[in-house]
Amino acid sequence: MSRMFYLAFGAAAGVVVVRQAAKAAATLTPTSLAGSFVQSVREFLADVREAAAEREEEIRGALGLDDAPRDEPPGVSGPASGSERVAVAPGGYPGDLDDSERTMRLVPGARQG
Repeated sequence: MSRMFYLAFGAAAGVVVVRQAAKAAATLTPTSLAGSFVQSVREFLADVREAAAEREEEIRGALGLDDAPRDEPPGVSGPASGSERVAVAPGGYPGDLDDSERTMRLVPGARQG
């Protein structure tokens, strides 16, 4: 009777060992390793993008880039309508100003002579 028990126990242990070895061999194939490597890289890149977005939000908040503008530049009011539209040059100044007028508006306390 004990021989029969040890024979059944050995067979069951052998089946379990063979199945575990086959499972381990399947996970160590090149396609399986490449697939898990690609998945790991994708997860890493997703984490990096998320951290970069959080950091960018912190920087934008610290610099006040997301805030509404506090003051309009001098000489510029709200959007003009119809025939009252004025061409606006870069910097927010009307396009019909020459360079000296722009300079006078940029330099506090400057007077036209």
